Amino acid sequence: MASNEHSSLENSQLHVPKDFSTASANTVLTKNSSNALTWANDTLRRTHFVRVGGFLSNVTSTSEFAPTYASGTTHLWNTVVTDGTADAQDAVAQAQLYCTRGGFIQRFSGVVSATSGKNVNFKIYKGTVADASSASIDLTQMGDTATETGGGNSNTDLFDMTGLGSSVTFSGGDVLIVTISAGNTDATTARFNATMEVVYTQE
Repeated sequence: MASNEHSSLENSQLHVPKDFSTASANTVLTKNSSNALTWANDTLRRTHFVRVGGFLSNVTSTSEFAPTYASGTTHLWNTVVTDGTADAQDAVAQAQLYCTRGGFIQRFSGVVSATSGKNVNFKIYKGTVADASSASIDLTQMGDTATETGGGNSNTDLFDMTGLGSSVTFSGGDVLIVTISAGNTDATTARFNATMEVVYTQE
C-alpha cells in the first residue's frame, strides 16, 4: 500500500483547490448549475436579513419617525428622529440593528400601503454608539431616500432604495436606524413591511 495517501499527508504537503491562486477574495468553491466546480461570490453566506415593518398613523407633519421599542408599541412608528439624536437612549429605542462587525447595506426594499396620492419617504441612518455615555448620536444617511406614492389603504406598492452597495459601509459598534416620513403635512397613514440586507465584511 502506498505510504503517501492523502489521509496521511502533513498539512504543509496538501495543495489548495484548483484555481485558488486566481480566485477573487471572498469567494467560495461550489458546484454550479452545470455541475462544474466554480469560485462563486460569497456575499449570500455573509448576508443578514433584517425585517423592518410598522405603522405610520395619520401624521400631519414631515418629521421622520422610527419605532419606540417598548411593550406593545414596537409596530407604531411615532418617535421623531433628529440628527443628532435627542440622547443616547435613541440607540435603544429607535435602532433596527446594532452592528457587531463592519459591513455594508446591500439592499432595502419592501411593500407599502399608504393614503391615496400621498408620498411616503424611507431613509436609513447610521450612528456610532459610545460606551457609558449619555451623549447624543450623530447620524449619517446611507443610500438615497426611497419615495413611494400611496395608492390607498387597500392598495400595495413596492419600493426599493437606491444608492446602496459595497461603498455604503458601517463599522462595528454602529446602529442602523430606518425612518419613515410623510411627503407633506396632509394627514398620511402608511403600513409597510420591508427587508434590509446587511452584508458583513469583517471577520
